[in-house]
Amino acid sequence: MLEIIRSLLIGMFAIAVLLPVVRFAMRRMLAGSTGEKLTPEEQQYIQKKEWKLTIAYFFFACVLAVFSAGALAMLSSIIHASTGGWIHLLTPNFRAFFAPGLLLGLTLAVLPLRMVQRSLLGHDYEMYQTHLLQTEGRGSIKIYRVLFLAMVIISGIVVWFVMQWHIRIFENTLTVTNILSEERSYSMLDIDKIEYLGKEGEYLITFKDKTNINTSYLKPVQLEMIALLSEKSGKRVIR
Repeated sequence: MLEIIRSLLIGMFAIAVLLPVVRFAMRRMLAGSTGEKLTPEEQQYIQKKEWKLTIAYFFFACVLAVFSAGALAMLSSIIHASTGGWIHLLTPNFRAFFAPGLLLGLTLAVLPLRMVQRSLLGHDYEMYQTHLLQTEGRGSIKIYRVLFLAMVIISGIVVWFVMQWHIRIFENTLTVTNILSEERSYSMLDIDKIEYLGKEGEYLITFKDKTNINTSYLKPVQLEMIALLSEKSGKRVIR
């Protein structure tokens, strides 16, 4: 839970820092509209109202990040379960998918924000539109669309890579497929040690080539699976 909260705070801090930078760059590159102008007092007023939109964006981003991480973890299990032939299947859990889910949430949060923007600002909505035209001009909409599309593509690529990670355990071997879709098979006798990490379902499985599997980022590990690994490898679980 603390790791998830930390990831949320890092994501929100990154947005809080990057958003003003992007807006400043946009306003330097683009010429504002020469139409209706707001007074300095009105500009200060509407800039304060923008905080409503920022807070709403952060809320939508949190909700969508949590939903995306859970949905991706479930989808990963469904996809890899169809391969069959294994005794046990390990796929990334909510914790492993939270970073990609957060990236996806920060990207998609723009959509519900656009839907509720008018309701949040109320009678100040027209003034806000005038403020945007005055500071960024009409060309900013196209640039924001390109940025949104780029973020969707980047999020999709990250999700696709993480989705490839899974581990299949057979009677005498286990196969590890990493995020690059590279598959490596190990004999049970290649297991050097099995360590219990102090929490239920969390183990560190180390092989003789010094590679390891940390089940903290995988769906709950069954005791039957650990018993199988211990029996076939001849290694006792280290507590």
